[in-house]
Amino acid sequence: MIHLGLWLPLLAGLVLLLWPGLGRGFAVLTSLASLAVSLYLFAEYPGEGVAYASQTPFLLEAGVYYAVGLDGAGLLLWLAVNLVVLLGVWLADVPVRFLAYTLMMQTGLLGIFAAQDLVFFYFFFEASLIPALLMLWFYGGSERLRAIYTFALFTLVGSLPMLAAVFAVRFLSGAESFLYTDLAAKPLAGPAATWAFLGFLVAFAVKTPLFPLHAWLPSFHQQNHPSGLADALGTLYKVGIFAFFKWAIPLVPEGFREWQGLLLFLAAFGALYAAWLAFSAPDWKTLLAYAGVSHMGLAALGLFSGTPEGAVGALYLLGASMVYSSAMFLFVGRVYARTGSLETRPVRGLARYAPGLYVLGMFLLMAMIGLPGLSGFPGELMVLLGAYRVAPWLTFLAFLSVIAAAAYALTAFQRLFQEAPQAQAVSDMDAREWAFAGVTVGVLLLMGLYPRLFTAYLEPLGRALGALFGGAS
Repeated sequence: MIHLGLWLPLLAGLVLLLWPGLGRGFAVLTSLASLAVSLYLFAEYPGEGVAYASQTPFLLEAGVYYAVGLDGAGLLLWLAVNLVVLLGVWLADVPVRFLAYTLMMQTGLLGIFAAQDLVFFYFFFEASLIPALLMLWFYGGSERLRAIYTFALFTLVGSLPMLAAVFAVRFLSGAESFLYTDLAAKPLAGPAATWAFLGFLVAFAVKTPLFPLHAWLPSFHQQNHPSGLADALGTLYKVGIFAFFKWAIPLVPEGFREWQGLLLFLAAFGALYAAWLAFSAPDWKTLLAYAGVSHMGLAALGLFSGTPEGAVGALYLLGASMVYSSAMFLFVGRVYARTGSLETRPVRGLARYAPGLYVLGMFLLMAMIGLPGLSGFPGELMVLLGAYRVAPWLTFLAFLSVIAAAAYALTAFQRLFQEAPQAQAVSDMDAREWAFAGVTVGVLLLMGLYPRLFTAYLEPLGRALGALFGGAS
């Protein structure tokens, strides 16, 4: 089943490129099938370890295997990816070719979380860029070339050191293959570990995104298609937290210890700095971009603390943010469809004409700013508790970003919905948007009220990582 779930979206995307007449219905059915597979895998997961493992020699002489499997973290993020893609292809008004690129990117994202061989992880990590760049190239705004160049430059800066690190952890450690189990059995040590971790650090910091390697993100979101679908996929591609957790720290723990202090500072400072920038965001996409940087800085602080609580909180916050941030991008896409603008400064007063849209937006914002009972709260709480044990002052600095989030998000929302109404009336939500709202609200409530459903599978991973560098006590 794992192979079906992994490759079905890619095959469907290629079919949709060849026969675009199949339309949105085909994309929705494919996404629904992918979500059904992931729900089956979640229901059958034994609770611990890597399940559904499969490995086949690919380049046996080089020690490269097509190896896939899902642990608790990978399973949670598989669910998030499949859910968000289904919501996106259901809701967004985009050309059929755009939907085809979406399905193709879905396979790349799923491969990142399922790969159990470092070379194949690197392949999926880089291949996911191609559909994202194609969506920006064909459907981006007037400044899309600058956004593409910036995105490609940051990616290239990260990819080359990472490739060097991939080979270093195998050949300098003496591991028998690129399989995760072989590499983790012989973690790289000595001076080479410091440099190998730096190679991973640059690549994964770009994809977290971690300050100061976040500068590509605002222009990327600003120039993407206004529907919000490409932005939702970009949110799913913030895989740096998972990559640090799964690969960089376990394979080069000694290197991580050398950089841990700096990483804790960058994470805490980045969380607050991005929240500050969000106050002056001229449009909703920029605001959500900086909000994402701030949230991922908070998640990184928990992970880099080395405590089990911090690691579990970071992974949970990553999964939750994939859902609520993507939903917010799709939501503002529906606002754009009504108003033709995403600016935060002009007064709109849409609540008078679209009360249903107003309530949905408020609910999504409450999840984003971490209201207790919604999906953002459990992860943030665990992150702060775990990080406080290691770096209390940095934790306080990062906590200020949580307070700031409520201020910048609610201020922008008030301008959009609650002030003097605009002259032209707009429609309220239609049936398609109500279906989107029902599913999204249900999932965000489930993650907020019953986090144990997911954290039970993350806790063994958090304890193992904490024990690796002394944070398990």
